Amino acid sequence: MKLSVLLLLAVCTTATLSCKKSDDTATPAATGSTIDLKAVMPTGSWSIGTFQQRTEDKSSGFKNMSFVFSTDGTVTATQNGKITKGTWVYSPAVTYYGGNGLASLTINLGQSKPFDMLLNVTWNVNSASTSSSLQLDHKEPAEDEHISFVKL
Repeated sequence: MKLSVLLLLAVCTTATLSCKKSDDTATPAATGSTIDLKAVMPTGSWSIGTFQQRTEDKSSGFKNMSFVFSTDGTVTATQNGKITKGTWVYSPAVTYYGGNGLASLTINLGQSKPFDMLLNVTWNVNSASTSSSLQLDHKEPAEDEHISFVKL
């Protein structure tokens, strides 16, 4: 009888401790540190360091382009004097039932090129190793797209 009570207590304790509350921070796989993207993205201007689509380097389509992410969820992209406005949404990782969810960043800058098919998607946060770089992967692994933002 005592053994079954202790076993039940151990199972309940393990189940309780394995549940983790969601928060507004990304936990990068590469570094294990936590970066608050809601606080980091709206500071300064960003550029696209690399944009890889399968085996093609699409970075040149974003050359001389800067991005300003505002705390109100708007983003402004500027390239050679042309300004494009859109939205961004950060979704923190949600961990439940012992599984690990992924933090994501959704960007929408309208239907003009180069945003139409390349950038306007939901990206999984792969790593945010410092407050000056961010590695993202397309939410659908079959798309095989990867992008990095670097702070200017």
